[in-house]
Amino acid sequence: MAKPKIAILTIRNSYKFGGVLASVHKLYQFCEQYFDPTVFYLSFDPKISVSLKKFNFKNDIRKVDYFGMNAVEVGAKYAFWEPGHYEYSLELWKKALQGYDYFFIVSGSNIAGYPLVQLNKKYALSVATVYQDDREQRVKSLSVFRKSIDIFSQLKMKKIEKEIFKNSGYTFTISNYSRKRIDQILGINSHNLAIYGFPVNVKVKAKQLSQNKNIIAVGRFADPRKNFDMLMQVFKNIYTKDNSIKLYVVGDKPSKKMLDKFNVQEFYKNIIFTGNLNQNELDEFYGIADLMLITSYQEGLGIIGLEAMAYGLPVVSTNCGGTSDYVINNKTGYLVDINDDKLMAEYALYILNSPDIYKNFSENALNFIKDNYSEKKFEAIIKYGLITVYPELSNLFDNKVVEIENSFIKEQKEINI
Repeated sequence: MAKPKIAILTIRNSYKFGGVLASVHKLYQFCEQYFDPTVFYLSFDPKISVSLKKFNFKNDIRKVDYFGMNAVEVGAKYAFWEPGHYEYSLELWKKALQGYDYFFIVSGSNIAGYPLVQLNKKYALSVATVYQDDREQRVKSLSVFRKSIDIFSQLKMKKIEKEIFKNSGYTFTISNYSRKRIDQILGINSHNLAIYGFPVNVKVKAKQLSQNKNIIAVGRFADPRKNFDMLMQVFKNIYTKDNSIKLYVVGDKPSKKMLDKFNVQEFYKNIIFTGNLNQNELDEFYGIADLMLITSYQEGLGIIGLEAMAYGLPVVSTNCGGTSDYVINNKTGYLVDINDDKLMAEYALYILNSPDIYKNFSENALNFIKDNYSEKKFEAIIKYGLITVYPELSNLFDNKVVEIENSFIKEQKEINI
């Protein structure tokens, strides 16, 4: 018997890692157990989208392999006008989604789901953050012309975002911070909404502080949201007190312009830029690291922090949103204000120079992951939400849906570690 078809709408990632892509992969793997899943996303590839530069005035659809997942690209029209990205290509979306009965949106903000609103489809929605937070730092780097267009588009984009939230049959979000921001946009406390985090498996039984102390930072540091300048200043402060500590920076290397401010300074010689790594390679670096730093302006959750904690690493992070769900002061690490590089450096050195404290933080991190970010809990919440949207799916799942406490569905569980 053929499995029912489910469409997963998202945004296109041009890089091989990141929170959105990880979430899409995780949902796709879940759906493969019960459905025939296909990923859909808007494409600006001039081969299938309208491109004045390439004299292409017709958009089209194309089947592709998307990081090992079956996918369909839908070509865009008029890329400069964001509110029209989906509306102007609606007929293509209607054609592409034909034959699908179940729909799931998984993205950073919810904008990728707009075709489903326009086509009057029922859907479940998973978001990491809200539209304004997702773009706040990026807008600052736009040209004057693009900023002018952006100002005019914002009112429409905010209306689109609110409409997508209102029409969602069930909404999943990854952190308490994201939930609060959604409630602020809707002006009400959402009832059909669960915080489902991100499932992570504990990788080690225990972590010992190594003799050669290493710090790790992971992210697309060319992205202004990741606050690369703060990371550099924090490590400069650390190096001043202990010049044996090394910093491994994993991910897209910042631009030459960003690096030129620091690469002539002495502390820079202790920084190793690894470039992008696959998951196995990244796991090796988590294994040799002792501490993770997160310096972001904004994170819906910060999956990298959970991954680090699964290896027993304490985390020192800015109070940038979702990280406050798992970085518990004096338990699993410390939170500092954004751009407080001095305090972040002090906390990092305190942890790295205190073997007993380090062991305690490491054990807390591992226990926290086990208790709060299990695969079983993640899948139970997905099933609960999908059945809320599509009651007939209660007959599809081979196991009885795990009963989930109201306190977990409607608010973050109290943490006892």
